[in-house]
Amino acid sequence: MAELLPWAFSRYVTEEEFAYISMDTVKENFRNGFGFDQDSFDMNQSMHPFHGSLYFNAARSNGYSYWESGAFTMFGSLAWEFFMENTQPALNDLVNTTLGGMSRGEMAHRIGGMLRDNRARGSERFWRGLGGAIVDPMGAFNRLVHGEMSGSYPNPDERFPSRFNVVGDLGYRHISNQAESPNQAVISVSAAYGDPFAGEIRKPFDSFWLEADIASAGSGITRIEGRGILRGWELGDHTGRLRHILGVFQEYEYFNNESQVFAAQIFSAGLLSRYQVGTNLHVGTDVTAIAFPLAAIQTTDFLNPETGRTYDFAPGGGLRVAGRLYRKEREILRLGYGLAWAHTANGTSSSNTLQFFRASARLPVTGSFGMGAGYSWYSRRTTYSAFHEGTATQSEWRLFASFRL
Repeated sequence: MAELLPWAFSRYVTEEEFAYISMDTVKENFRNGFGFDQDSFDMNQSMHPFHGSLYFNAARSNGYSYWESGAFTMFGSLAWEFFMENTQPALNDLVNTTLGGMSRGEMAHRIGGMLRDNRARGSERFWRGLGGAIVDPMGAFNRLVHGEMSGSYPNPDERFPSRFNVVGDLGYRHISNQAESPNQAVISVSAAYGDPFAGEIRKPFDSFWLEADIASAGSGITRIEGRGILRGWELGDHTGRLRHILGVFQEYEYFNNESQVFAAQIFSAGLLSRYQVGTNLHVGTDVTAIAFPLAAIQTTDFLNPETGRTYDFAPGGGLRVAGRLYRKEREILRLGYGLAWAHTANGTSSSNTLQFFRASARLPVTGSFGMGAGYSWYSRRTTYSAFHEGTATQSEWRLFASFRL
């Protein structure tokens, strides 16, 4: 279904040229092998991960593990590239569909499981089921096939993590450096599922973090960061005031601002530390090295005649450091810096160096309500073999009201 329905829609409804397939196009795809495509940035970096999550959750909701479902996702992507399109198979699609489908799919699978309740009845059962279907459509389809949409059944043993916090910010931001729309309204959402220091580090995405910024101007969504732990190991005494977890993570990052239009599937490894300052205060730090097999980076404003794109594909890596101060599990202060370097595999540029710095402070006012302010800075330095482009930067200040859900 995850193959046939998208293809049939493209072939018979929208009549997309790529969907006109035959045995001759299949033979040609195998003859040509992998290359890079000319699809839009959002198609490659957003829609392909979503399509991959359908493959992934078709397997995951049938009882397969994270890694087994990942194998189904890779197979689904390969089948699509070689059999369901008449264009050359794209290496970038294989990366984004497989890795993006795994990370996005697992987060959807776990959140969908929290929303659904097999013991609920009536309207509560309906609305919970609808919410789960929106988040995890393939899981809902399999529940329908298996006859689990009604009746009373036991819920999964690991339905809920030790914690699930959602924080929403609503406010104003000012962007400097001659931005086209310097004054904007902004909504930020941050969700934390599970707690590594509660032992949720044994299976992929036992703990994960997801954040997004949505602005009133430009492209709308300006930042998405999703990060799940694949496996962690606690170092030393788990009852001490100072604790450390060595972790391996899988991530998705997307930035769209005046200096950086960047998206990538990422693997990272590093040290999470937690220090209990007092009864109600603790500090969390995060030092990680990152690697991405194929990032998409918008470089020049003109359309490259060879690639047909305004962005380049590039593997690379970097590092990231962050520190946070919490009071009773509520974030009070945050500082973070990241550096990434990418060598272009397909595109106009030779290499890209990307940096960011972010800081924010929050003051609890009453109950779940608070106020806050933040500052962020982004830069991109791109090198070319044929011409020079200056370093692009963006800085912004923001003020916001904060709500903990």
